[in-house]
Amino acid sequence: MNQNKKIRVLIVDDSILMREAIKNILEQDISIEIVGMASDGKEGVQKALVLKPDVITMDLRMPIMTGFEAIQNIMSGLPIPIVVVSSMDSTVVMKALSIGAMDFVAISGDIDVIAKDLISKVKIASRVKALRRLSVKPYIQKVPKPPRGKAASKMIAIGVSTGGPQSLQEIFSNLPHDFRAGMLVVQHMSKGFIEGLAEWLNMTSHLHVQVARAGDIVSPGTIMIAPDDYHIRIDSEGRLTLHENADKAVLHVPSIGLMMKSVAEAFGEDAIGVIMTGMGTDGVEGIRAIKGSGGRTIAQDEHTSVVFGMNKAAIDSGSIDEVLPLGGIAKRLVELVKE
Repeated sequence: MNQNKKIRVLIVDDSILMREAIKNILEQDISIEIVGMASDGKEGVQKALVLKPDVITMDLRMPIMTGFEAIQNIMSGLPIPIVVVSSMDSTVVMKALSIGAMDFVAISGDIDVIAKDLISKVKIASRVKALRRLSVKPYIQKVPKPPRGKAASKMIAIGVSTGGPQSLQEIFSNLPHDFRAGMLVVQHMSKGFIEGLAEWLNMTSHLHVQVARAGDIVSPGTIMIAPDDYHIRIDSEGRLTLHENADKAVLHVPSIGLMMKSVAEAFGEDAIGVIMTGMGTDGVEGIRAIKGSGGRTIAQDEHTSVVFGMNKAAIDSGSIDEVLPLGGIAKRLVELVKE
């Protein structure tokens, strides 16, 4: 986007107080312009088509047409980046993300935190391309859980940020029930929603997805997602440890880089690193470590990324073996695990 061009935002919310509050927050930043407001989803869809804003903020619970219906209409027609702004639980958030919302801002009691988060996410949304929504995956009836206690012999480390929930769902839903590798995931996400993400991914995958706990062993067919506020590491026996952030120079907690470095040290040539859509450079050093240990490395390509940031940095570092579209990653992981 031209740096001199203002970010044009449409606000959709049934509460006049919330519309005005969001407007006042966003107008604190001189690079943002409010081009319209709508009081329900139907009006929001109509104004989106006419105004063609750069970003839409969307409430979810509204009369006439809900935010969910509005997101589906917009993302199946003329996709526009949508940031959900609503009081909500994790289940509601995951549903919104699954149908095409790019990100979310949870309404809490701290207006300063809300303001900073909202302005930041609207700016990020304005710089990315909105993708037509992926098909919603049906819930999967799982086979019995694999035996616990025996670690997987191959370990996949995935790092992802903006656009991650939908991308992880696309990969996990296409892995077979007899997939024999273990997986560790760091997803940069607002605090308080990782449990909901894990539950949602678990319902649409043949594999078993859960938030990691200290002492867990990553067995075959198990996907562990790093919890809020802790770095995650794994040892050669597949056992997880959680660590508080002692290094204030580390920007993200949990860190993709620290997780991947531990996978490289523990699994060597049996490690596979995947770096995906997201802002920043977290994961570059971790991917480099996996490559240096003899493991394999994959980056999501630019075309299928919501944000070509972390993966671009990894590619530019020379540490990536293969650059693949999102739809090809699951198939390639199956092939690598069978080697």
